[in-house]
Amino acid sequence: MSDIVFRPYREGDETAINDGFNRTFALTRSLEEWHWKFPSEPEGRWIMLALDARGALLAHYGAVASRFSIGGEVVRGGQIVDAYAVPEAQGSRVFTSCYEEFIRRFGNGDDLPLMFGFPGTRHYEMGLKVLKYVPIGPVPFWRRQLDRQRLSFRLGVKVRRGFDRGAVDGLWRRAEHRYACANVRDGAWLVRRLSGRPGASYVHLSAWRLGRLEAWAVTRRFDDRMVWVELLWDGRSRRSLATLASEVLREAGRNGCASVDLWLGGDPLAAEVLAELGWVSLPQPDDLRMVARTFHPRVDLDRMRGELYLTAADSDLV
Repeated sequence: MSDIVFRPYREGDETAINDGFNRTFALTRSLEEWHWKFPSEPEGRWIMLALDARGALLAHYGAVASRFSIGGEVVRGGQIVDAYAVPEAQGSRVFTSCYEEFIRRFGNGDDLPLMFGFPGTRHYEMGLKVLKYVPIGPVPFWRRQLDRQRLSFRLGVKVRRGFDRGAVDGLWRRAEHRYACANVRDGAWLVRRLSGRPGASYVHLSAWRLGRLEAWAVTRRFDDRMVWVELLWDGRSRRSLATLASEVLREAGRNGCASVDLWLGGDPLAAEVLAELGWVSLPQPDDLRMVARTFHPRVDLDRMRGELYLTAADSDLV
């Protein structure tokens, strides 16, 4: 592999990166969506490339950065996304070597103290054996079938549509104590994750009681089902969460969806409320699992495994 060059992303690489992604995964992602997914950061982009002697792309390993709170300390987390070798390079060591170069460059306490991702079965097995991933656990998956049960708002709770960044910031400040381990879910995070994505339409719903925001939901329709992408709740009023859940089902019904899917881990109180409302915990149908690596002594993966707050918005799958 002496003729292969490994280097971080440079401006202008995105066309080859996106073309390689589309060829590898048989997709048609636009460059506009690539720019949304990999925004320019003050430190640059968290991407390592493998190139042949002519400069053609062979492999790509990338991460999207977020602020991650664990045990009261906020570190930079890198969610691993778009990890691939192009079809003609598969079966060689080029992908593994690209990953190792990524770790050498970015896997440290200053750049990416934490790395995590959601690989499918094939990549999960390789990750454990070759890439030194640590298993965190299966994705906690819930579903609610729509039926003719009458859904109603609860007394004293009002539901609003639309995004209010300041209100979300306030809700996170009141709710963050509930989540010992989580992405920092403030307004900036919601703007970054769940707005401006080309071709994706997210609906923001919120439950207010006594003039204060108490619960926030984001949904997205996929054909005949709806995904409850994000949930943030301060834990004060079960009535507010129940009302918000009813409105999510109403939204699904208005869009002709037969069911609503939800990832929900690390919030047993919310899970209890939803179970009472007819939500059912099921095995993850896509067999997704979460993995992580840490390069910081105070990032405790055992704590992450036991206390991580997780929704679909933590992934790049929605």
